[in-house]
Amino acid sequence: MLRRLRSELHDVALAWSERTASVRGPRPEAPAGVLHVRPAVQQRIDALRHAYGVAFERQMGERSALAAYEYLGWLDGAFDAWALPPPRPAELHDVGCGGFAYAAALQRYFAPACLVGIDVEGHRRLRGGVNRHERILGHLAHLPAAEFVVADYTTFARRADFATAFFPFVTPAPVLAWRLPLRLLRPGALFEALHANLAPAGALFMANHSADEHAVAAEYACGAGLECVRTRAAPRLVANDAPDVVLSLWIAPPPA
Repeated sequence: MLRRLRSELHDVALAWSERTASVRGPRPEAPAGVLHVRPAVQQRIDALRHAYGVAFERQMGERSALAAYEYLGWLDGAFDAWALPPPRPAELHDVGCGGFAYAAALQRYFAPACLVGIDVEGHRRLRGGVNRHERILGHLAHLPAAEFVVADYTTFARRADFATAFFPFVTPAPVLAWRLPLRLLRPGALFEALHANLAPAGALFMANHSADEHAVAAEYACGAGLECVRTRAAPRLVANDAPDVVLSLWIAPPPA
């Protein structure tokens, strides 16, 4: 009963934010300049900065910069462990991009000709009167050929050579934690849309919060016709007391 009530309240809030939305243009974050992290974390960040020529803290706030370094580190570690070169897609879809603070990490690692972040919620009000769409435009302002689309990916039809899905919703608790209605929890339809949108030689890179969540997501992905070809557990950059994330690579096998 309580869960249903929370879902209904989130539904009203989402509908209101989208109905009254206005976008005034890019609203970038104030750059952090300096990160306040443990020496071991700083060492990992320094290695990524040297390898990829990035300095995310000069472009965004500390929390966003750390997320960008974390996602870049996961990609770097995974494809290196799998002995695979980074894909160079013509179009990359990031599914459920949230605030898309890590867009610069995706752009730097994959160098796609077109980077598209898609999320069902685009206009949640943030601190200082800025809404999510405006903040994302701030994150994308310095990136070539990057865009943000407010859409439910289950109904989004556009060809992609590669897709990323960081922590897609496959169980109710995370949906409510993100203050979204449970009607948006449609993991089967989500993975079917991913399969439908991926080009024949395309692939999906997915991250899940835990082995248990990965098992649930994998069931839906396999049910949609995707095939898992690589997996890897990876530690978190800052929250080192949390379970390792599970990273996986998926393809759509050609017809028999």
